[in-house]
Amino acid sequence: MQPRSIPNSLQRLINDLADAVDAKENVNPARAAEILRAADIQEADLRPFADFEYPGADCYGRRLVVDQGRFEVMVMSWKPGHYSSIHNHGYAEWGAVQVFGPVHHQVYQIEDGAMEFATMEILPNGSILSVDNALIHQMGNATSQPYLTLHLYGANQLDSCVTADAKTFELEFGRVAHTTGGAFFDVQEPGIYRFEEALPASDEVFLHYAALLMRYYHRQPQTDRILALKRSLCDQLAARLLPPKAFAELR
Repeated sequence: MQPRSIPNSLQRLINDLADAVDAKENVNPARAAEILRAADIQEADLRPFADFEYPGADCYGRRLVVDQGRFEVMVMSWKPGHYSSIHNHGYAEWGAVQVFGPVHHQVYQIEDGAMEFATMEILPNGSILSVDNALIHQMGNATSQPYLTLHLYGANQLDSCVTADAKTFELEFGRVAHTTGGAFFDVQEPGIYRFEEALPASDEVFLHYAALLMRYYHRQPQTDRILALKRSLCDQLAARLLPPKAFAELR
């Protein structure tokens, strides 16, 4: 259920973003972060938008505060141990994220034809991260306490759907899914409308990703499909971790 009113700090953020867009500013990620910082938003301001009762198939709660066409503002709710998929932000040319807990954050890059870590960090409580559609990253809650994050995304060239065509990197299938919703593991239709082949991931990236994905699978109802996905992931891990002869003996 959406709150009946928007807290003053969030309304100030919305107004300042609208002013920047209406003034035909060429908004960029640094400007988006500046506007977010000036709004002086506190964690209490986000609580009316908290959603920690999100479905088990989702990776976090996702609640829209406002969609004004050229920009969107959302609040995400993170349970302990829950992570997003590896993703980018679709058509969004600029944006910013403010975290209200110590967020585990990984940024990825393509190096020598493979996906590698660019950075791995803990974003301190209250910090602000600039984002755009070139950013490929993953966020999650590595603590024992739930917390919230605030996200804004915008575009200078579009009037709607600024977060559409987001890419989710499904390393377990060697593909990239073009999606219309959240950055979740195991996204199903109709949330996906196109696939493309992904570049391979380094062992370090795949092992980190697989550990998070396996925890996600383990939280789901243990259907035949989920059990098959777990077995497939175990096979992929064994192929990367064991010498070829030892892996062949396992099979």
